[in-house]
Amino acid sequence: MKAKEQRRHDWNVHIAEFRASDLTMKAWCAANHYSVEQLKYWLYKSKRVSSSTTPEPKVSPVQFVQLATVNLPGIAYPAPSLIVRIGLACIELHSGFDPKLLRDVVHALTP
Repeated sequence: MKAKEQRRHDWNVHIAEFRASDLTMKAWCAANHYSVEQLKYWLYKSKRVSSSTTPEPKVSPVQFVQLATVNLPGIAYPAPSLIVRIGLACIELHSGFDPKLLRDVVHALTP
């Protein structure tokens, strides 16, 4: 085992001992002759190593489903519309709108 791997193994043992001790960082470090900064560093390192070796969760591919619309008798449905926003202005278009009028309004709203 290389020195770096040995040191990592030793600190993993120390971290396990610290977590099992129910002592504060300061108390555990004083009892084991380590500085709090050393313990914090190795906690950080062990967290980074464990998170980088954790496999990515499997993500299901996106699936689209077809929806059917049902018009219920006796209920009035609004006509389909399109809303166009230009700056603070809002234009609502319904089927059968006049394209020339829309072009003129958009031209008037744009600087």
